[in-house]
Amino acid sequence: MELTVESLIGELGLKLVSGQDSAQTHVRWVHSTELPDPTPWLKGGELLLTTGIQLTGPKLQRDFIQRLADNDIAGLGFGTGFAHKRVPAALVTAAGKRSFPVFEVPYELPFIAVTERAFAQLLDERYELLQRTMVGDVLAEALSGHLYPEDLQARLRPFGIGEQVAVLAFRPEDPGAAALSVERILEREHVGNLVAVRAGLLCAVVDARSADPVALARMIRNELIPRFGEMHASASRPAATHSLRMSFHEARCALEAVRLRNGDAPEVASHEDLGAFQLLLSLQDEDALSSYCRSVLGPLEQGEGEYGDELVRSLDVFIENNGHWEKAAAALYCHRHTLRYRIRRIEQLTGRDFSNARDRIEFWLALRGRELAR
Repeated sequence: MELTVESLIGELGLKLVSGQDSAQTHVRWVHSTELPDPTPWLKGGELLLTTGIQLTGPKLQRDFIQRLADNDIAGLGFGTGFAHKRVPAALVTAAGKRSFPVFEVPYELPFIAVTERAFAQLLDERYELLQRTMVGDVLAEALSGHLYPEDLQARLRPFGIGEQVAVLAFRPEDPGAAALSVERILEREHVGNLVAVRAGLLCAVVDARSADPVALARMIRNELIPRFGEMHASASRPAATHSLRMSFHEARCALEAVRLRNGDAPEVASHEDLGAFQLLLSLQDEDALSSYCRSVLGPLEQGEGEYGDELVRSLDVFIENNGHWEKAAAALYCHRHTLRYRIRRIEQLTGRDFSNARDRIEFWLALRGRELAR
């Protein structure tokens, strides 16, 4: 659970006196201070605790809040019963104008109790991040294709995954933030799982004996949308554990295929939506696939240095938008004349012609194969 001003005061039974709309800001650390301007020693994201001994008048109180808000401080806990019987009105008014979180810390609650509770949450947060990193490493190793079947099975067994697996993939705006929610849903449904972010996607390797992968992905998607926004989802077919890498690419390609369908995508994509991706997935020799992609895209990546990446991206967007100059330029945030220059440069470097259907198809296959071969 991420430490925020809201989560901290909720645990302590305290209430905000201002800044309710900003109380979900992440708290990086907690400091106590009695300086009228502590900001030179802060980095931003801190929660400050003060008794306001130095804040003896309205102007000092207003200036104090302005400095904190201007330096991205997460919030302020104001201790009463010392220099001030209550949180000063001028300070509350200034905080309200900046939507800056302020809460009262009564005399009976020592600052050490606030910091201990905050540090406990921060420790849990760091532990959760460490776990997420370790799980991501397990998935990366499992997808490497370098493990023997029995070794792969041994890596997945601690996660409750048996001899049949499926991969669910989601494309939320913030995959990392949604990962814990996916884990909790799967645990609630008693489905063995390994959840991690991979290739920019939120992926869940699940024990396929527990539930239908498409139905499971649909249920998870529906629960995620209210909190994380609209998103595409996909699911691979159940397969033997040693085929995990292929299952991952099947889910990933299904997600990519429906992304290109301009609004008529199903709630959850599956192998039935793969289309031409089925041809790419049928290539078992990754070296051969990489070689083909290099033969088509290599002149862009090697001949133009860092600008080559921009050419490849422009090529991808141009093809996705069916060669529509205005739409592609808008998606790339560039002028259509700039895009025309880039496409001409691509033709010059590769010796291919966008008016030729065969060349357009080869570009598309190389771009999609490049994703699979990464």
